[in-house]
Amino acid sequence: MEMNDKDKCMYQKLLDKFFRENAAKDKEIPSAAAIANFQIKLLLAPETNEKIQGFMNEIVFKGQQRREKNVSAEKSEMEAATTYEQVIGFMRRDIDVMNRDVLVKQALKFEDTIIPEIIKRLKTSLNSGFIEIATMVLSACSKDISGELIGYFDDVRNPYAQSMILVALGFKADAACIPWLIEKHKELKRLYPNETYYDGAYYGLYEIEDRYNLYEKKK
Repeated sequence: MEMNDKDKCMYQKLLDKFFRENAAKDKEIPSAAAIANFQIKLLLAPETNEKIQGFMNEIVFKGQQRREKNVSAEKSEMEAATTYEQVIGFMRRDIDVMNRDVLVKQALKFEDTIIPEIIKRLKTSLNSGFIEIATMVLSACSKDISGELIGYFDDVRNPYAQSMILVALGFKADAACIPWLIEKHKELKRLYPNETYYDGAYYGLYEIEDRYNLYEKKK
C-alpha cells in the first residue's frame, strides 16, 4: 500500500500512543507471540537463519546422537512428501522443533493448495504445534491472506490461535489495519488479562511499523 506523508503521520501518531501506553506482557520471559515473531523474522532472512540453525544444531545435538538421528530421519520423511495432505499431516504431528523450518519450506512448495486448507483449519484448531507452524507458513507465503484472516478472526475458537494470527498479520497486513490491531490488543487484554495472547497484536503492530518505515516520520 502506497502512503502519502499525511497518512504516514496519522498512523505513526496512533502507534506512538499505543507503544507509550502498552508493552509486551513480560520482556524478561518472551511470550509465545514474541518467539513466533523472532522465528518468522529469521525464516525471512535465509542467510542469517542458516548460520543460526547451524550453530543451534551443534549445541542441541552435542551428546544427543539419538535425537540427531531421529531429526535427520524425520527431515527426510518430510522432504519426501508429494502432496499437501501429507504436509498437513506433519503439521498436526508433534515434530521435533529442529525440523520446523524444514516443514515450513516444504509447505510452501504446495502453496496454492495448502494455504486455503491451513486458513480453514486454523479457525478451529486447538493443536498448538499446528497453529505455530501455520503462523510461520502464512507469514512467509506469497499470497495476500490478510483479508481472510481478519474476516474470520472473531469466529476463531482458540485465543492462542487468535494471538498467532495477529503475529502473522504483522508480516502481511497493510498499515490501514493498524486501528483494527489496536482494538484486538485491547479486546484480548480485557478478556485474558493474565495471559499473553494480546502480545500477538503488540508484535503485529511492531512489525507493520517496521515494514512501512513509519518510524522515519517520528519527530
